[in-house]
Amino acid sequence: MPPFKEILAAISAHQSFMIVGHVGPDGDAIGSGLALRLALESLGKRAIVISTDGVPLGCRFLPLQETVVRELPQGFKPQCVFVIDCDGTPERVAAPHRIIETAPYRILIDHHRSSRPVFEVNWIDINQPATALMIYQLIMQMQVTLTFEMAQSLLCGLSTDTGHFRFTNTTPEALQAAAHMVEAGADPALVAFKLFDERSLESTRLLGTALSKMDSDCNGQLMWTALEMKDFEAAGAGDEASENVVNFLRNVRGARMAIIMRERRDETGSVTRISVRSEESLRSDLFCNKFGGGGHAAAAGCRIRHTPFDQSVRIVLDAAREWLAEEVDLVAPSSTL
Repeated sequence: MPPFKEILAAISAHQSFMIVGHVGPDGDAIGSGLALRLALESLGKRAIVISTDGVPLGCRFLPLQETVVRELPQGFKPQCVFVIDCDGTPERVAAPHRIIETAPYRILIDHHRSSRPVFEVNWIDINQPATALMIYQLIMQMQVTLTFEMAQSLLCGLSTDTGHFRFTNTTPEALQAAAHMVEAGADPALVAFKLFDERSLESTRLLGTALSKMDSDCNGQLMWTALEMKDFEAAGAGDEASENVVNFLRNVRGARMAIIMRERRDETGSVTRISVRSEESLRSDLFCNKFGGGGHAAAAGCRIRHTPFDQSVRIVLDAAREWLAEEVDLVAPSSTL
C-alpha cells in the first residue's frame, strides 16, 4: 500500500518543502514536481521546485515552468524534501546533495527499478507507468482541487512516460487519471505536440545529420548513430536538440534496440551521453546500468566520462552487440544508480 498516511502527516507537520527530480529532467520529473508544488501551496505551504539542469525545451509550455529554479533562494532551508522520479543518489539528483542530506525529513516517490528505500518515507512502485500518476494519486489523497495548472503538468508527465499512451505500460488507471486531467482543462493535443512533434530549426537540422550517419548492426536488430561536437556546432544546436532522435532509429522495421551517442562537455570535461530504446524484453535500463545509468525497460540512458568519444562509441557498440547476441540473463541489478 502507498504510504499516504506518512506522507500526509509529513505535509501537515512541515511548512517549507523542496521538490527535486533527476538530472537531465524530462516531462515526468518536471510535470510531477510542478503539480506537487501547486498542491502544497494550495494548503498554505511554501514549496520550491529545483532543477540544476533547468527545464527542458519540450516542457516550457507548462504553466508556471518559469518558477523552477536552478539554485535555492539564499537562506531557504527546507524542512522536508521530496525526491521524485529519481532514486535519490547524489549523482542522479538535480540539486546539491548536501541539502538533501541535512534536511530534517525526506520523502522518495519513484517508479524506477533502480530505486531502493533510502529516506524516512519511501514510496517505490515499479508497476506505476509514471511518477506523475503517483503524484496525482497523492494529490487526490490531499483532497485539494485539481486545477488546470496541476492537470496540465501531470498530463505532461504521464504522457512522457507512456509515449502519449502508446507504450505497454499504459494502464486503465493511467487513462482514468488522464480523463480527470482533461476534465480539469489539460490539453492532450498540445501536450503531445510539444513533447513529441515540435522541433526547432536547429534540432531539425541535427536530426537530418543524425539520420544521415545512422547505421545498423546485428542483422538490423541494432540501429545506432553518433553525433560529434562538430555536428552540433554545424547545426547551431545544443544538447537538447538531440532529444527524441533515438526514437526515429527505434522505429526502423526490424530494430530491437536503438542507440544514439552524443559527444558533449559539462563541468567535469568531456562526456559521451547515451540514449537507448529497445524492446522491453531487452531491458534498456539494465544495459545502461553497465555504464552507471538507468531508466526503464524500454527507454534508458547513461554517460561515459573521461574517455575519447570514438572509444566510447566502440565500447557501447561492442556491449550492445554482446547484449543482443547473448540475450543476457536479465536480472535486476543489486546496486542503486
